[in-house]
Amino acid sequence: MLINYDEYRMMYEAEEKLWWYKILHEKVLKEIQNKFIENKEIKILDAGCGTGGLMNFLIKHGYNNIQGFDYSEDAVSFCKKRNLIVRQTDITNFEGVFEQENFDVIVNNDVVYQFDNATIINIFITFQSILKADGIIITNNNAFNIFFGTHDFAVGGKQRFRLSDFERIFLNSNLEIVYHSYWSLILSPLILLVRLIQQLQLKLNFIHLKNIKSDISIPSNFANNFLYTAVKFEESLLRKGIFGSSLFMVLKK
Repeated sequence: MLINYDEYRMMYEAEEKLWWYKILHEKVLKEIQNKFIENKEIKILDAGCGTGGLMNFLIKHGYNNIQGFDYSEDAVSFCKKRNLIVRQTDITNFEGVFEQENFDVIVNNDVVYQFDNATIINIFITFQSILKADGIIITNNNAFNIFFGTHDFAVGGKQRFRLSDFERIFLNSNLEIVYHSYWSLILSPLILLVRLIQQLQLKLNFIHLKNIKSDISIPSNFANNFLYTAVKFEESLLRKGIFGSSLFMVLKK
C-alpha cells in the first residue's frame, strides 16, 4: 500500500490543481448528478479517500453527507487538515465497520491496483453489502499494462486493468457494470511515450526504485490548462473512450 509521506504531500498539494484530478473529480460529480439529479442529501462514502481532494470537491458542490476512510495515517492526517470526516481503516478488512450504515454512492478511485483479484472481489462484495438497493459504485482504475511506468512503482501498483478483467472479477457477484469509459485517448500517445521511456530507463537501471516518484507533480499553468482542455474536448466528442491509461466505471447491484 502507498505509505510514502512525500507522495501524500504531493497528492494533497496537487488534488485541487492538477488537470488529471480535476477531470476525475468532474467525472465523479457528473455520474452522481446523472443518478440523483439535484438531491444533495444522498449519503456518500469515499473508500480509499487519499488526502480528501474528491471529498472536498463534492462538499463544495453541496454534498455534505459524506465520509471517507483510508489505510494511511498520513492520508487521514491530510484529510483532517481539510476538516473532513475520515477514519483510518484497512480496505482489505473493513467488513462490519459500516454495518449500521448504507450508502447511496461509494467511490473507490485508484486503490485496487494494489491487490490481487481475490482481494478485489472481497473488497467489492463488502461495498455491495453497504450499498443501498438503488445506489451506485463509482470507480476509476489504471488501465492497460503498456502504460506501466514509474508511477506504478511509486504507488505500489501490482496490476493494470482492462474492462474484461473487471467483468471476470464481478462475474459471480451481484454487481453490474452499467457504464465504462477509458480515458484519455487524446493524450495516450504522449503518456505512452513517457511510460515507454521510463520502462527503458528501469530496464537499463538508469532509475533506482528507491528514488522513484509518482507522476502527480503540477506542470506549468499553460501545460496544465492545455492538458485539461484537451481531455474536456475529448469528452465532448466521445461518451465512451475506447483507449487510455485509466478506466472509469459505474456499477450497480
